[in-house]
Amino acid sequence: MEKKLVFGDFLVKISHLDEARKLWNDILTDYLTDFKTTAKAKDLWKTQVEKQICTIKTWFNSQKIMYYEDLTREKARSYAEWRGKRSASTVNKELLRIRAIIKFADKFLGMPQNFAFEGINVSETSENTRLVTSFSIAECKKILKWLEKKPYFHDMILLMLLTGMESKAVNLMCKEWWDIKAKLLFVFPQKISGVIDAKTQHRARKIPINKTMLEIYKRGYIFEKQSRKFNMKCQKLFRKCTVQTGIENIHCHRFRHTFASQALSAGYDIVRVSKLLGHKNINVTLKHYADFIFSESDTGFEGMVKIHKEWFKFLNEAYFANKGS
Repeated sequence: MEKKLVFGDFLVKISHLDEARKLWNDILTDYLTDFKTTAKAKDLWKTQVEKQICTIKTWFNSQKIMYYEDLTREKARSYAEWRGKRSASTVNKELLRIRAIIKFADKFLGMPQNFAFEGINVSETSENTRLVTSFSIAECKKILKWLEKKPYFHDMILLMLLTGMESKAVNLMCKEWWDIKAKLLFVFPQKISGVIDAKTQHRARKIPINKTMLEIYKRGYIFEKQSRKFNMKCQKLFRKCTVQTGIENIHCHRFRHTFASQALSAGYDIVRVSKLLGHKNINVTLKHYADFIFSESDTGFEGMVKIHKEWFKFLNEAYFANKGS
C-alpha cells in the first residue's frame, strides 16, 4: 500500500508507515506457533505458555501497547505492579517469557533489539511468596490410606514423599529413568528444553532406589498413563480428599517440601537432601524447603530425630510389607 504526497510540483510515493510496523498480537502468535512446533516440551507446559501469553496480551492492551516500538522501559516497569498480589515466582516466569519473546522477534522476525525488560524482576518477600508447610506424619498416613483405591495417584504421591521429586519430574518420568541393576533412579537424564523457567531446565540427579521404590516400579501403575497431566488431574482429587479427611491445602509441591523437612528431621545431612532435591546449593534447600519438625515429638531434638528415623525406615523399607501388591 502506498501514499501519495505533494511537495511543491513533485508527486512523491511513499510506503504506508504501518507496513513497516509489527503488531504485538502478530508477534505473540508467531512466537506461540514456533514454540509449539519446535520446543521439546510436554503438552502441559505448552498450555502454561499459552496462559502466560494470554496474560501478556492483556497487559499490552491495558498499556495501549499495539506496535513493537510502543514497548518502552517506563511501561515495562509497571508490569509487576499490574500483576498485583501474584507470587514473585509467577511474575518472574512471565518476565522471563516476555524477554524470550522479544529475543524471538529480534532473531527471527527482523525486529530491532528492545531492552525494555532487561534486569526487571520481582524480589521474593513474605507477602508475595507462597508459604508451604510440611504435612505431619499422621497426615501423610491419612492421605496415602485415602489414595489406596487409586493406585496410580497413590504410588505417584508415595514416590514424591520418598524422593522429593517435583511434579514436573514425575510428569516426565518413564521406565528408562530407572536402572534397576544399579539401583538408581536418574531424574532428568537428558536436558529438557522448552520448560517455563531456567531453574528447571536441567535438574539432573541420581536417587538411590530403596525397597519401597522398587515395589512401586514392579507394580507399574506410575507408567500407565503416558499422556497424563498428573498435577492438573490431582487438583480435583485433592479437593475431594480435603472434604473426606479434613486435611487442608493439599497440593503436589507440598509433598516435596514434606520430604525435605522430614529427611532433615530424621538426621539426613543437608548436603544429601539438597542433592536429592536437585538444588543448585544448600542455601536454596534451607531457605525454601527444609525445616525441622519438632511438632512430632514433645521430647525436643532427640525425640524428633527418633520419630522421623522410624517413619523414614518404615516408608523406605516396610511400607508394602503388609499390603497386597
